Order: sequence, then C-alpha cells, then structure tokens
Amino acid sequence: MPGSRSTRTLSALPALLLSSLSACDSGPAATAAQTGLEHDARDRLFIVGQDLGAIRGYLDSRCCPSPDGLTAYVDFYDILKPGDFGGLGIDGNGNDAGFDFDWGAGPVNAWRTATGFDVDRLAIGLSITENEHPGKLERLIDGDFDAEIRQLGRFCGLIEGPVYLRIGYEFDGAWNQGYENTENYVDAWRRIVDVLERSGVDNVEFVWQASASTTDDVIDGGDEDIRQWYPGDEYVDWMGVSWFMHPEETVGVAGSFVPRSPLALTEEVLDFARQRGKPVMIAEAAPQGIDLRERFMANHAAIWDGPPGENRTAMSDDEIWTHWFAPLFGLLADNRDVLYALAYINVDWDSQPMWGPPYSSGFWGDSRLEVNEEIARRFGDALRAWKNADDD
Repeated sequence: MPGSRSTRTLSALPALLLSSLSACDSGPAATAAQTGLEHDARDRLFIVGQDLGAIRGYLDSRCCPSPDGLTAYVDFYDILKPGDFGGLGIDGNGNDAGFDFDWGAGPVNAWRTATGFDVDRLAIGLSITENEHPGKLERLIDGDFDAEIRQLGRFCGLIEGPVYLRIGYEFDGAWNQGYENTENYVDAWRRIVDVLERSGVDNVEFVWQASASTTDDVIDGGDEDIRQWYPGDEYVDWMGVSWFMHPEETVGVAGSFVPRSPLALTEEVLDFARQRGKPVMIAEAAPQGIDLRERFMANHAAIWDGPPGENRTAMSDDEIWTHWFAPLFGLLADNRDVLYALAYINVDWDSQPMWGPPYSSGFWGDSRLEVNEEIARRFGDALRAWKNADDD
C-alpha cells in the first residue's frame, strides 16, 4: 500500500471530530487543500442524477434548490472502447467524444455532466461488475486494465472540482455479479486506487457504497457482514448507502425470508462509519414504487410485495411526503454527526427501457420532483433546513 493513503483527509467531518481522530492516529491528517478538495469541512452536499435527461429536467424546471453536485455512471471496462467509452464522454486522446451513450436508462456522458451545467462537483458510479464482463475482476487485479484506470485518472484531472468515485457501488447487491467474491472485490478496489494515485490524481474522494437492501437479503436468504468487502481505512474516504424504501417496510410475500428493516441495515452502515471515522453519503435515493406525477404507489417486485407495477394505490401529496420524504429527512437530521451528502435520483423510471414495463428490474415509478409542485416545495424547504441547521 502506498504511504499516501494513510494520510488522506476526512474532509467532510467536523473539525472537532477531525481533531480527536488525528490525536488517535500515528500520522497527520491531510488538509482539504492537500487533497485538492476545497469545500468546507462542514458542508452538507446535495447531488442530483442519474442521467443527463433527469439532470436537465431538474435544472430547467427550477423547482428546487440548485445542486452542489451531479451524478454520472461509467462502465469501467469500456472506458477505452470506441463508440462507447463506457459513458465517460472522452475518447482515448482525452477529447470530447461528441456523443452521449444510453444503456436503456437515459443518456449518460460523465464529461458533459461535469462541464455542461456550471456545477463543480461530480459523483461517479463506477461499475466493475462481471454482469457483461465475466472474469474481468481478476484481470483488473492483475493489471490488465491499468490503461483504463489511467484514462479515468486523465478524466478526473480534466475536472476542476471534486470527484466522488463510487467504485463498485452496491457491493452487497446480489444483482452485481463478481462482487460475491469479496477478496477479488477488495483487491480490485485497491488496484484502482493505487494506480489512480500513482497517476497523480488529487481531486478524487473514494466512496464505498453499500446497497443495504432488504430485497438483497430476501434474494440471499440471509444477512451479510458488510465488513468483508471493506478495502481498509487508507483506501476509503466516504461510506455510502442507498435509500429507496420506507424505513420500516417489510416483505409482503408469504414464505419469503423476513429481513431486517431498511432502517436497521442503514444504521449498520452508519455505525460502521462512526467506528472508522468516515463521513457518509446517501449515494442513491428515490421513493421506489411511487409515481409523483400520477400520485400512486404500486408493488416493487414479485419477491417483495407481488407482481411489479400492480396493486396501484392512490396517494395524496401529504401521504407521499409522510411515507417516504419525511423519513428521509428525519434520517438526515438524526444522523448529522455522520451523514454529509444526499444524492437524489430525479428520474421518470417508468419511461426508460431498463426500468419500465415489463418491470424485469422491479417497478420504480416517477421520482421527478418537478412534476409535483407540493412535493417539490416541501423538498426544497426540508433540504435547506438540513443544510443550514446549526451543528453547535
């Protein structure tokens, strides 16, 4: 392990906690300036995604507060593949590729996301799964994809603001093939970080994101120890978690394994972050199964609550807010000591082939804030209150 990893900043934590952690560490804590990250240590960050259409819709509507960052997704193994470039948006020479890419979940282009909206922070979901790339994790570990890592480093070097790199996001999700080999996952993570740092990248913070998913536990038929995927304190700057359901939602299909609640799984991540002295971002958040425009909720998935998209139940704006948005902001308020970023997915899921009918990936609905004036108003008020609250 390169020595530089042991002194990376915990830039999102309050100064008092930083001081106490530094006193317990053998090495000095790096400052924000030393890592190329200039935001105040106490900033609360709001990030919007997850595709270019979703971002444009949110920004053009002016429905809600301006974001501090934007989300893009990148297929790591295709970063140097002409005609694709993994959604990175630059070609092998570092020039604008000139096109967006679409996997069926909206147009993606990390370069245009980072440079086209006057928003200086970028969150990248970096997929290293073997779903379409069998056997490539071991090749990554062996150095066969170091050129792709250096290309990612080149990209980050072209970005002026901080980049929050979610390597192998939702590592504990059964839908991400290859990550079940936890040793390979950890070694691949470390390879990416080591090569990036040898390339001189200094504006990247590395985010270790769990799905903390109850449906994953139903698929697996039991709980998992997330610590087995942890690359180590010197390789992780943030922890992350996904948040899609009501905090106490439970499986409704008879005979299924009954998992812990979404809140309990999330608290496991938060507690681990406190133990390791890491800030946390809610790296993906949307009210799964709710349509904000048509104002209804429907089944998520066959293994959870029944045939996806069926059993549609009308909801008022107040019921929608009480069911999902109020608990989200309650979670943020109750965990101010460790939760420092919220990334909201502002998408009409039902219109996208990956997520729409016949709902092979479950029913998600329409989470665009701009299509519901009352929810947008309350969201803006709650977001400003969370960001501006006094921590003293």
